[in-house]
Amino acid sequence: MLRVAVVYLAAAWLLLQVVATIAPILGLPDSLQRIVLVLIAIGFPVALILAWVLELTPSGLKRDSDAEIPGRSNRQTLDNVIIVTLAAAVVYFVADKFIFGDAPAERSIARSVAVLPFTNMTQDESNEPFLLGIHDDLLTHLSRIKSVRTVSRTSMLQYRGTTKTIPQIADELNVATILEGSVQRSGDRIRINVQLIDAELDEHIWAETYDRELTAANVFEIQSEIATAIASELRAALTPKELQRLGAVPTQSIDALDTYFVGKQLLEERTRESLTVALEYFERTVELDPGFALGWAGLADAAMLLPEYSASADRKALRLRSDEAVARAMAIDADLPFVSSTIAWSKLIRDYDWAGAEKTFRNALLVQQDNTNVLHWLSHTVSWQGRHEEALKHARRAAEIEPDSQLMLMNLAYILIDALQYDEALAIASRTGSLDPGYTALRRNLYLHELRAGHTEDGAASFVTYTTLAGGDPVAAWEIGDMFIAYANDGTVGNVSADLISRALLGSEDLGQVLAFVGDGEGALRALQQATDDRSGSRSVLSMKINPAYDFIRDDPRFTDLLKQIGLAK
Repeated sequence: MLRVAVVYLAAAWLLLQVVATIAPILGLPDSLQRIVLVLIAIGFPVALILAWVLELTPSGLKRDSDAEIPGRSNRQTLDNVIIVTLAAAVVYFVADKFIFGDAPAERSIARSVAVLPFTNMTQDESNEPFLLGIHDDLLTHLSRIKSVRTVSRTSMLQYRGTTKTIPQIADELNVATILEGSVQRSGDRIRINVQLIDAELDEHIWAETYDRELTAANVFEIQSEIATAIASELRAALTPKELQRLGAVPTQSIDALDTYFVGKQLLEERTRESLTVALEYFERTVELDPGFALGWAGLADAAMLLPEYSASADRKALRLRSDEAVARAMAIDADLPFVSSTIAWSKLIRDYDWAGAEKTFRNALLVQQDNTNVLHWLSHTVSWQGRHEEALKHARRAAEIEPDSQLMLMNLAYILIDALQYDEALAIASRTGSLDPGYTALRRNLYLHELRAGHTEDGAASFVTYTTLAGGDPVAAWEIGDMFIAYANDGTVGNVSADLISRALLGSEDLGQVLAFVGDGEGALRALQQATDDRSGSRSVLSMKINPAYDFIRDDPRFTDLLKQIGLAK
């Protein structure tokens, strides 16, 4: 039995070394080595038991009771197995260390990379959206390579113009490599210099200069070549589908690409003004290239989001425009994660198709598992159905991928409020708000969070702050805030007049909840019905199933009917 143990352990060691060598080359998951180790550990006692019961003879394995009395022949057979196994292990060790082993400067690099914001070599500020767009697109390309961990764009933007060293940045971001580069755009030429740096050694692994005619096709080709080169240097195997996605050319128009980059950056600011201007840029994008799926998706997103931030937005016109844009994007390329996310959100807020939206979001994650836009919207979709644990998993993952993103942190706070985890939610919302006191979207969420958490006075004050930032009348906001406090303190029902609603710039996004928080059940039901009919994505409507603000009207048949209308009735 001792000989069997020696053979087993030697073979196990050899197997682990082989797996550790070939797994990175084939792009296999890091968990494979752990799985093999667990199986080996499980198999060891089994091998010893079998060795106790069975005997290895020249004619094969036999029960110990049936085997001949062990003699020289049996021992010789097992000894031969031991010698062969140990010889193979020694040969592997020698070959790995002295023949095929990497030189120190060519050591295996962990598959992780952070891409620093590109330097604008022309010093022309009008080129900044283009540089940011290229940087964002390159990160998108890299994030689609599942075997490479890529640091998010929002985490990288803090290093614009940094004086920190490469090793310092890598240590802060916990990555093995850093890509830095510069872009020079002049007339009809573009020149991009990039270099991949081993952060531990602070030495170049790879560098390249791309000097080409300025066309959209060349921009996408350069991004693809950079991503492929990085994958190669990090020994990350690319699947056929990943190679196909890297080679995609979404538009042939450099002008359309320019306007798309501007629109996308404005879309992320999430203000009434930025969304209004983003809509204009996306309209220009699809005018320049009607076959640009991402342009149509951006247009649809801006049209769907604007009613959340503008009480005066023409909801019917925006709904019709977004429906058309979604249809056009679907017809061109429905498999792009950004397009899929737009399609899914449209299914939810326009059709109240919860199952269809969720399926589309999940399909998008199969293409790009770390797409925070998809994780963000998916977390809302499952949270509003009451699946809070799953929603928190998606929201926390999005915040983990983009730890410096105000949008992802704001979203996590929102999902925590849905799950009634008020202390953590308010702590995150407060911390995020201190990063940018003028971020109106967060201020709007904050007053609703505080009201739902029972912090009524804080909620009333935050409502005034939000209304003022949004351009509304703070006096009107204070009147409504006083109604919040009176209803919470002694049940006095408030009367929010049409004049107050207008002056406080309250739209269908918040009106149902505001009226519920002053105890006006009839008004809340009317506002919710109107918002349901508008199909403009009102969170006051979408959160009805799990929002405690509506508990006092939850048994009203009209409220039950509203839940049926949006597909959330039991």
